[in-house]
Amino acid sequence: MKKYLIFLLSLLFCLSFSFAVYAEETENMPQAQAEVTTEDASVPRLMVTAYEVSSGSISPDEKAELKITFKNQSKKKAVKNIKLSLNEESGSVKCEGMPTQYVQQIKAGGTYVWTVSLSASKTAVQGEYPVNITSEYEDGNFGAYSSSDVIYITIKQNVSLDYSGAQLPEILYQEDTQTLTVDLMNTGKGVIRNCRLDFDIDGLNSGGTVFVGEIPAGESKEGNANLRVSPTALGETAGKMTISYEDEFGEAYTENVDISTVINKKVSVEDNTEQEEEKSKYPLWWAFALAGALVGGGIGAAIPVIIHSEKQRKEDEKRL
Repeated sequence: MKKYLIFLLSLLFCLSFSFAVYAEETENMPQAQAEVTTEDASVPRLMVTAYEVSSGSISPDEKAELKITFKNQSKKKAVKNIKLSLNEESGSVKCEGMPTQYVQQIKAGGTYVWTVSLSASKTAVQGEYPVNITSEYEDGNFGAYSSSDVIYITIKQNVSLDYSGAQLPEILYQEDTQTLTVDLMNTGKGVIRNCRLDFDIDGLNSGGTVFVGEIPAGESKEGNANLRVSPTALGETAGKMTISYEDEFGEAYTENVDISTVINKKVSVEDNTEQEEEKSKYPLWWAFALAGALVGGGIGAAIPVIIHSEKQRKEDEKRL
């Protein structure tokens, strides 16, 4: 009986041990298998994180450097065989050389700065232009990926304003009002904004600033100023007209134009009345003057004839 009991206990011990071993192996089996078969399937992201234009903008006359910073956002995967491309659809933004760049590798979490030389087309309209930046690359398992970003490049054109009509008559009179019409022509590529005229001429008062406003490219507008001549001004006077305006980016420009004239004394009503009265006293003065001229001319013509006749008469008497 004792031997039988010992046998049963031994059998139970063996079964318990076997079951424990089996349970442990069964529990660890999925984890081990997962460690062997699971791969990192994350997609590495290559993105534009910053960009800068050396002069703040580009123009047809000056080149500028564009620096674009790319960052590999993946913390584990490097990106390889990278092709970078730059494209602006209108053709207003011009890249010096090829608008592409090859980069062998950017490590996980690393950055790369692409420097491009840019200029603007001569016919480009002033403003901001969207530029597409495209990245094509691979990961360590040769998986192909691409990404794109948009940056904005500012094009500036030289502002050009021409004008005509900024000239006063040679003579003005005291207390008169002279209208000065100035034709302002936008001969540049961009819009001219907040155009205005100011006058600083001794003896003339403009009444304040003449606001012309916005002048689109290739168009013109008139600015009309009513200049009042001072009642005390007299003689030669000079001053200037100032043309002020802004471009589309708020940059201010000014141009000064010299203006001069001569101010004469105003003829009073009394003087005009006296002259009219003098004329009314002798309404036919011109008739008397004409008659006198005719009589004087007749006498002058008759005298030589009389002298010649008298001389001829004396010669005839001598012959007799």
